[in-house]
Formats: sequence, structure tokens, C-alpha cells
Amino acid sequence: MFKSLMIITKKELRRVFTDKRLVITSFILPMLSIALIYSMMGYMIQRSQDDMESHVSRVIGSNIPIAVLNLMDADDSIEFVPGAFDKTTAEKLILDETYDYYLYFDTEFEDKLMAFESGQLPLIEGAYSPKNDQSINANYKMGALLENYRQTVLAERIGDASYLRVYDLVTSSIEIPQENQGIDRGIANLVPMLVSIFIFAGAMSIGMDSIAGEKERGTIATMLLTPVDRGVIIGGKVISLSVVALISMTSSFIGVLISIPFSANFLSASGAFEMSQMSLGGADFLMFFISMIGLVGMYVTIISVLSMIANSLKEAGAYITPAYMVVMIAGFMNMFGTGSVNPMNYYIPIYNNLINMQQVLLGDGNMGHVLISFATSAVVTIILLGISRNLMHKEKVMFPS
Repeated sequence: MFKSLMIITKKELRRVFTDKRLVITSFILPMLSIALIYSMMGYMIQRSQDDMESHVSRVIGSNIPIAVLNLMDADDSIEFVPGAFDKTTAEKLILDETYDYYLYFDTEFEDKLMAFESGQLPLIEGAYSPKNDQSINANYKMGALLENYRQTVLAERIGDASYLRVYDLVTSSIEIPQENQGIDRGIANLVPMLVSIFIFAGAMSIGMDSIAGEKERGTIATMLLTPVDRGVIIGGKVISLSVVALISMTSSFIGVLISIPFSANFLSASGAFEMSQMSLGGADFLMFFISMIGLVGMYVTIISVLSMIANSLKEAGAYITPAYMVVMIAGFMNMFGTGSVNPMNYYIPIYNNLINMQQVLLGDGNMGHVLISFATSAVVTIILLGISRNLMHKEKVMFPS
């Protein structure tokens, strides 16, 4: 039986790795495209941030007090452009992106400011374009500048700026022990989702062709006529698909690693992650690998079952697409989850392995939780494998009229 299983597995793997186009599209192109796309995204985001930081916001306005003008003059990122602009004209110029911000003070602003005890507060109006990033950024800058001006006015009223201070607050991040540092939290949230999607995507196209495709072409009939148990046939296909899925996932993941020098500013939470900062030990890698194997078993058997009940590649794609959506949803749920984990989550198939991957990458991996998740995944995989074997023995399924 084992010999027959290995023969089927080798036959399936040979079919994949002797097809140059399949090797290129399944292993090489994903790695290159992911590396290129993530690198370009990182480059464009970094360039956008650099443009935002280097941009000098051009502000126009009316009746602006000397104190505010001095604050703008002291800020190198703000340029006040003198001129007489009414609000309508100013708004048009801002929408045309000629200027970034419009600031208007009451005509008797300083008099009203001095007569604050009367309860009549002077008015300041600002206007910016919600469709222009530079204008939105200028709004943030002017908000901070006007808050500084407000603090100055309050200090003058009270007579001593120190009266405005109620307390001093000093915060610092707790230094995490080296063995629990893990990697950047942003990457730890993202990697499990990427690994999950890569595994499923790697097995999906080849899995559909290996089963539904052979049914559609009629080539699987020849294999079923051989004196080999049909359970061995499906077992060989599952093993070969698992190997292909792991190789495809590894290839795609290498693409992510290649892009990190350019994509760290949006992949990581700190925006400056480097591979040298990763602090994971052998036990962490073992737990991560066990979690991956749990996903591989479930994904390959899910694809096998859905491909087997389909009569064509097109039909198999229609069946597998909802399963792919579930995989993506589980990844997003884990990616945007909170730090606390409900113990019952370790019994939820697919989701539990994603949680473990995240915890491992954060330096909080627990072998007990990993083994619970793996056992749950193994049970699901065995059930699906049994369903696949039963379907393989049904003539109406294998030889649809």
C-alpha cells in the first residue's frame, strides 16, 4: 500500500514539476509579483510621506493678528501669503490647489479677545479642501498652531504660563525580555493571513486540475482501472498537493521577505522593521511550522472534496471560491483582532492556527495551544479525507453521466 501511495504521489509531483509553465506560474511568478507589488507599494507610500513632510503649506487669510503671523513665520513648514481674499475667492483657490488653507479672524478679534469677561468670544474660521492631502495636512498644522496661540493667550491672562500646568506626565514602553520580543506587531498580524492565503492559493489551481480537471478530461478513469485502492489514489493526490502548497507558500513568502526593505513602512507597525530585529528561537519556528501543517492538511482536503464533487474545472472553481472567502475572512479576523485570546478559539479550525502563528511571531507562542489546534486540524483533515475516499468509491461521482 505504501509503495502504491508513493507511486501515485510521485506521478502527481512529476506532472507538476515537469511542466515548465506550471512551475513558472505556480512558484516563480507569485514570488516575483509579490516582491514587486509590495516593494512598489512601499516605495509609493514612502514617497507620499516624504512629499507630505517636505511640502510647505501655503496659507492665505484675513485680519490675522501679529502673534499668529509670528507663529507661522517661525514654522518652516508653513508659508503665509499676504493678500486680500474674501472667503468665496479663497475657497475657490484652495479647491484649485493654488493654496492649501484659508484663515479668517473677526475684524475686531483682538478687542474681543481683551474683553473676554463679557462672554462674547471672537471667531476664527478655517477652510481646507477635503480632496487634497496637502490641504488636509495643512488643516492639522494650523490646528496645532492655533492651539499654541490659545495657550499663549491664556498664559497672558493668568500672568504666568506655569499656572496652566497641572501635572507632568512621563510615559515609557516596558522593555520586553529578549526571549519574548518576537517581531514587529504589524508584521506579526499580517504574516499569518498571508501564509494562509498563499497555502490555499498554492493548492487551489493545481488541486482543481488534479481532480476536477482529470475528471473533465477523462484521464482519471485510466487510473481508477488500475489494481490500486481508490483510497490510496486520493491519498497520493493529497500528499502531492500538500507538497505543492508548501512550496508555493514558501515561494510567495520569500517574495514578501525580499520586499521588506521597501515595504516595511506599511507592513510593520513601527514603519522601520528589519529582518535583523527578528528574535525567534528554534521552538518558535517549530510551533509556527506545526501550525502551517495544520492549515495545509485542512486546505488540501477541502479543495480535494470540492474538486471531487465537481464535474469540470469551472464548476470546481465555483465551489472552491466560497471556501477561499472563508479563508480570507479568518485571516482578516485574526489580523484585526485584539491582544486577548479566548481559550475556546484554539478549537476553531483554521482560525486557531492563525492565532498560534500570530502569538508565536509576537514571542508569546504556547506549545500546548499549538498542539490543541493541530489536533483539531488533524480531526477535520481526517474527516475530510474520509469523505474524499468515500466520494472516490462512488461511481456516480467519478463517472458522471
